[in-house]
Parts: sequence; structure tokens; C-alpha cells
Amino acid sequence: MNQTEPLSVNELEQAFEVFSRVSLELDTTYRELESRVAALTSELNSARSARLRELAEKERLAHRLSSLVSALPGGVLIVDPRQVVRDANPEAIQLLGDPLVDQPWGDVLLRASGSRELQSLELVLNNGKRYSVSSRTLDSQGDRVVLITDVSEIHHLQEQLGRKQRLTAMGEMAARLAHQIRTPLSSATLYLAQLARQDLPAEQRQNISARVSERLSQMGKLVGGMLSFVRGETPVKETIYLDQVLKDFKLTVLPQLEKSGSSVSVPAVDDTLMIIGDQDELVGALTNLAMNAQEAAHGPVALTLWVGALNDDWLQIRVRDNGPGISEDILDRIFDPFFTTRAQGTGLGLAVVAMTVSNHGGEISAANRPEGGVEFLINLPMEMQNATSSAFNVQMKNEGRCVNE
Repeated sequence: MNQTEPLSVNELEQAFEVFSRVSLELDTTYRELESRVAALTSELNSARSARLRELAEKERLAHRLSSLVSALPGGVLIVDPRQVVRDANPEAIQLLGDPLVDQPWGDVLLRASGSRELQSLELVLNNGKRYSVSSRTLDSQGDRVVLITDVSEIHHLQEQLGRKQRLTAMGEMAARLAHQIRTPLSSATLYLAQLARQDLPAEQRQNISARVSERLSQMGKLVGGMLSFVRGETPVKETIYLDQVLKDFKLTVLPQLEKSGSSVSVPAVDDTLMIIGDQDELVGALTNLAMNAQEAAHGPVALTLWVGALNDDWLQIRVRDNGPGISEDILDRIFDPFFTTRAQGTGLGLAVVAMTVSNHGGEISAANRPEGGVEFLINLPMEMQNATSSAFNVQMKNEGRCVNE
């Protein structure tokens, strides 16, 4: 039997050295592994903590959203593609009644309003209350969120506002009508006062009676036009001859102007100057300009009118006075309704003029004259006789048929 020979000292030292080195390597590897495990454990704990915080935050947000939907003053429903209510907040259940969830949307509408379908974006329930209904696509699955908001109070306020607006419009119309008939009424009163004279010749009495009748007829037409407007009827437009407008204007304002020592110069134009519109309204507009000039002057005032064609399509009426003029800082506001600088003024005269001109498709402006007073420019679309329009314009400009410039 062979026996192993004992290792030499040198071999033993080498073996021990190898063992020591391997042990050191194993110890180092173990420590590195232990450190890596500790790092991974820490990372895992951090990730787990972050996940838990994320889940907690999502749960908090979900709870908050649920509370918010429940606390909304309007109804919220989820309707699936098969038109079945899948979820609803308490307000929706209170509005539409229970059961609501898992019920067909058409059945819910029929029970609450008497109709299976919405006729508009507004839902009127059986109790008379009104609700606004809107919906939006919720997700790719086809679910829709339906929002129901009570608009009964808003509807009531709108009705009240509408009534107030109608009353305001009626008040403005009444004020406008009163302002419009004031001058012809004053003229008729002055004419009637002359009829009381015992020494008045029969022919003159007849002329005055005719003028009174004309002024009363004018007032009747103004009232009739206002009633037509209230009834929503289309205003009657007809061909108007400027010559007749100027004659009626002079007859209307002359008694008032002569009473205060004022005067008016009206041009003579032939029957080729025409527009489409309402003669009484135009006479009323010119009358308002005259009365406004007289009231602003606080004394006698001289009025001058000029009428002429600007081109084949437009004519112009100029109304000038020698009064005090208009302050430059309010010149751009004089046509605003109810704007006035006089204590007893209504602020309707010039506003009515501007409205009348606008209704006839025209424009009006005002400017102070260098020599004193104010000049109003009224531009109106002209209705000319086709065969003579161009020739007339040239002739009128060449012959100076538009006088008193």
C-alpha cells in the first residue's frame, strides 16, 4: 500500500497562499453581492412606496371626483351606445326620478317629460320646469356623458327682460310719436286761432281750414304709421317728389317760425327730384331740424334749405341756420337717443331725424359753419326718371336749379 508523500514546506506555503487568495475573493464577491442586494431592496422599497403613493393619490382624486359629481347642482348621466343609462349622480336621480341606472334613456325621457326624444336642447319636465341638456362623447367605447342643468330661473328672467324691453320700446315709440305730432299740432292750433277772427274773409278762412285739415291728416298718418310698426307690418314705401315734401314742410313750420319772428327759405325744385320712402316721415324729419334750430337759438332764427343732385344716384338736402351752433365736444353725440343739453329737452328730435334718414337708406351729418350756425347734410338715394336722369343732373347743375346755396 502506497502512502502519499508529505508536502514540502514550499508546497504548503503555495497552497496556503492560494487558499488565502480565494477566500479573499470570495469575501469580496460576497460583500459586493450583499451590497447589490441591499441596493435592489432599497430600490424595490422606493418603487413600492411610490406606487402606493400613486395609488393613494388616484384613489383620493377618484373620491374627490365622485364627490364633485355628486355635489354638482345639475344632473350627470352616462349613457352607453345602446342608449342605456349606466351611471347617474344623485341630482340626476332627483330630477328624472328613480329607477334611472340600467334604464333605457328613451324610457327615462318618456317618464319625465312625456316624449321619448329631445325636441331641442331644452327639456321641459312634466312639472313645468325647464332644463338645458347637452352631451359629449366620453370615450372610444361610445359612451356619452349627458349634462342636465336647471334653466327655469334663467328662462323666467329672460321673460321678465323681454317684457321690460317691450315696455321700453313702447315708451320710446310713444315719446317719438309725441315729439313727431307736436309741431303739426301746434301749427293746427295756430291756424284754428285765426279762424276765430270775425273779420276773416271767407276765402282765407277756407284756406286756413284746408291747412288745419292737412295738419290733422299728417298727425293721423303719423299715428297710423306707428300702429303699423307696432303690429309688425311692412312700411309702405312710395315715390316721393321732393317739391311736395318741401311744400308740406314749409306749411308745417311756418306758423311756428312766424310766431317767434323766425324765417325759412325753401328752394323751388321741379318734379324730377324723387326718392322712395314715406313723405310724412321726411316732412317730420325736416320739421324736427327746424324746431331744434328755433329752440336752440332762444330767439328769431333764419333757416335756409338747399336741395340738389350729387350724381345720378344721390341727392342732398342741406339745412342751415344762423343760430349759436353746437359745441364741438358734443357734436358727435347729438343724434344719440335721449341726449340733450336743454333742461326741458327730450333728446328725441335729432335721433328721430337720424332714424328717418337711415330708414330711407340715407346718411346725415352736422357741422358748425365758419360764419356761425349749423349745417345739416342729408344724403338720400335718388329715384330718377330713367329717360331724363343724366340730362336733368347736368341741366340742374348748369342752370343752378338748386338754389340758396
